[in-house]
Amino acid sequence: MKVSTDSLILGSYVPVAGVCRALDLGTGSGLLALMLAQRQPMLRVDAIDADQDAVAQARENFIASPWPERMTSYLADVASWQASQNYDLIICNPPYFPQHLASATAAREMARQGLAPVTAWLACVLRNLSPSGQFYWVVPAAQKAPRTEAATACGLQLRDELLVYSTLRKGPRLVIQGWQREPCQHVQQRELVIHAGKGYSAEFRRLTGEFYLAGSG
Repeated sequence: MKVSTDSLILGSYVPVAGVCRALDLGTGSGLLALMLAQRQPMLRVDAIDADQDAVAQARENFIASPWPERMTSYLADVASWQASQNYDLIICNPPYFPQHLASATAAREMARQGLAPVTAWLACVLRNLSPSGQFYWVVPAAQKAPRTEAATACGLQLRDELLVYSTLRKGPRLVIQGWQREPCQHVQQRELVIHAGKGYSAEFRRLTGEFYLAGSG
């Protein structure tokens, strides 16, 4: 299974204490769902994707895991997904659309790939998130402002933010944001540097330690 750095960090970072039901939007191979199931023994995870091949791959990975009874994949689009019971946690690594694309071009590309616009992802979150639930996503740093504006416009409240740097010499590459329905008096902000010297930084190893492959980096 291909493991992307952004999914590895997101799946390691999100809080799972006390979470009973979780939803992975646009699950792909099911990596994020598997990480959540590994971190929280009592957690049940639903995973959806609009791509039939992705859902089939996720299902195979779930069955091969130690927790097949707690994981279910569904062929579904975020625009129409409505669960019978709300989730304590919703997580996603959404598709990234270049900001310079004309709207018509972006719309054609989304239709070709079967992907919904960002507003549809957020609407799905609002339909399925419990009153006290939390929503986490990872976005490119260059898209932080418009995506933050979109989430805020939907009524979500920012609770914490992780700025991810490849190295100290470069600006942030990714941003992980945590959202909730209720206003948050203090937004917690943290930073993570992935690389230090010739390998991974100590903080990156600590965060991803449960999933870190010895000898990599």
